[in-house]
Amino acid sequence: MSKTLENDLLKVVVVGHVDHGKSTLIGRLLVDTGKVPEDRVSSVERLCREKGISFEPAFLLDGFEEERDQGITIDTTRVNFEYDGKRFCIIDAPGHAEFLRNMTTAASHADVGVLVIDCQQGPRAQTLQHIRSLAMVGITDVIVVINKMDKVDYSQVEFDASATAVRQTLKEEALNCVAVVPISAQAGTNIFDSSDRMPWYSGKHLLKVLCELEQRDYTSKHDEQPFRMVLQDIYRFDEEQRYFAGRVVSGQINVGDDVVFSPSAKAARIKEIRQFPGLTLASAVKGDSIALTLTHDIFLERGEIVSRPHELPEIETEFCARIVWIGKEPFAPGAEYTIKIGTAESKCSISIVTAELKPEEAVLQNGMFADVLIKSEHPLAFDTSRFGVVNFVLCSKLETSAAGLVVEKVEALVQNMSPAKRAIFKETGFVERQEFENLHGHKGGVVWLTGLSGAGKSTLAKLIERRLFSEGCRVVVLDGDNLRHGLCADLGFSAADRSENVRRIAQMSRLLLNTGTIVIVACVSPYKKDREAAREIIGKESFFEVFVFCPLEVCQSRDPKGLYAKSKSGEMGGLSGIGAPYQPPSSPALRINSNEINPEASRDAVIDLLLSQRVIAAQLASKQRSTHGQVDLEPVLDIR
Repeated sequence: MSKTLENDLLKVVVVGHVDHGKSTLIGRLLVDTGKVPEDRVSSVERLCREKGISFEPAFLLDGFEEERDQGITIDTTRVNFEYDGKRFCIIDAPGHAEFLRNMTTAASHADVGVLVIDCQQGPRAQTLQHIRSLAMVGITDVIVVINKMDKVDYSQVEFDASATAVRQTLKEEALNCVAVVPISAQAGTNIFDSSDRMPWYSGKHLLKVLCELEQRDYTSKHDEQPFRMVLQDIYRFDEEQRYFAGRVVSGQINVGDDVVFSPSAKAARIKEIRQFPGLTLASAVKGDSIALTLTHDIFLERGEIVSRPHELPEIETEFCARIVWIGKEPFAPGAEYTIKIGTAESKCSISIVTAELKPEEAVLQNGMFADVLIKSEHPLAFDTSRFGVVNFVLCSKLETSAAGLVVEKVEALVQNMSPAKRAIFKETGFVERQEFENLHGHKGGVVWLTGLSGAGKSTLAKLIERRLFSEGCRVVVLDGDNLRHGLCADLGFSAADRSENVRRIAQMSRLLLNTGTIVIVACVSPYKKDREAAREIIGKESFFEVFVFCPLEVCQSRDPKGLYAKSKSGEMGGLSGIGAPYQPPSSPALRINSNEINPEASRDAVIDLLLSQRVIAAQLASKQRSTHGQVDLEPVLDIR
């Protein structure tokens, strides 16, 4: 499908309890707009006569004889539909509990959900399953259709009872109820035109609601979405150029834009955007399958997520998710599964955090939902917002076991940052920071150097310290490795211990900052959330994040402390960038590509940063400047 057709099409999935009328509704839409060939309609009419039943529009969609015999939808059906110049792709999803796998798959392709409820039966157990499945695949807007109003003589009382119940359920699942529309799919009531049979209903008919949703243009507001492209493969047709092929899942990208690949944190600039067969594009948007060429060659592998520098995805080996179990085999605690997210795959373990299990049930069965903690073998990149790469599947060796959605984790770090609720009092009356700064002749500040092991943080910290010390500044270096010999000697390298390590360093930095000291922190600090917590502790106006970037393969070749060799041999695990994630800063005060410029030039760039922030005086920055090169001082990533 071309880009124009894809982005003009609003995809609507129709879900609901078995026999509540989903397929009947869609069949009615097709029949009444003349989209079904006459011979097909005649065939269904003949079939219904043979069965001794009235004309059933659902049979226009049900492709299996088993479905017609049982009156249920097993597979999913996709049909394009047009009305009043608007274009829709209607997806009929199965409603029976056995076919939840197909229903979840169908919903994953949609922008909007239509939930059909029988007014006589109201919301049922499967209704809740389907609502949660919609939320799980990232759908936020739902139109509720109360069907079979003709069976209750179009009673407002019956309508209100079902409408109130389903609105509450949608609210509890954080879904937006766009409208609740009473209809009769069998009779065609209140679908294309308002009905005088329900004078108490003042809302719009179903097609009017859909058209207004279409005008919201879910798919084309690319500038409001973060750019995400999943890297499917890398092709090299000649010795000079690599083509990075993949599909855009959200946002827009243009020729000349800077991009970052995650989780590797490699950066580049787009030279060309190609599309089969031989097209060259100026930009690409959601739904496009494209190949990128870059202004300089970098080595990458399948599974990366491409984004802009200022809107990077999360990178973790541990994260929370909500899953629905769709496998024939039940969940086995301690078993090894494979997670597939975007185009990345990794072995993982799963721990149930909460689940709706009856006391006598020990495992997750088909159709059950659960909140879980996933620990992956390798760092994975993903999103926690509605747009981007949020959905995944879990696979056993034999089948797809679960579908899931990454959710934002509630961090205990906030509690760690706050004083315990006990009898602790804060003393005042000490010498103020301003007095120290007046005495030293410069302001205090914290330069936070973050990057992979071997990127050059410690080397750079020493050079900055020596330069500032030689000019009479009060300066101190807090090196992460050194602190782990003392202040943080009790900490390991789990995600929680890494967070606590950063918290302690931030608190120490704050104490030194209050004495007007310039603090140089050299610490991997791999998690973005921890660095943001450090920023809050220290104070945004005094915190200067410097990303010391170096490609992983270069860091491995340097390996000054032998950590990569130990990781490769299995002697140690959890090294950031290898067995544990490293989340690069999205908007550092300064980015230094340490593999491209020498340490002295890097030092001068940091001095310029301190000058621009008025931490040090202009005369200091002008003295004894290095002649070894320069870097540009920008508030965004300096892509080289």
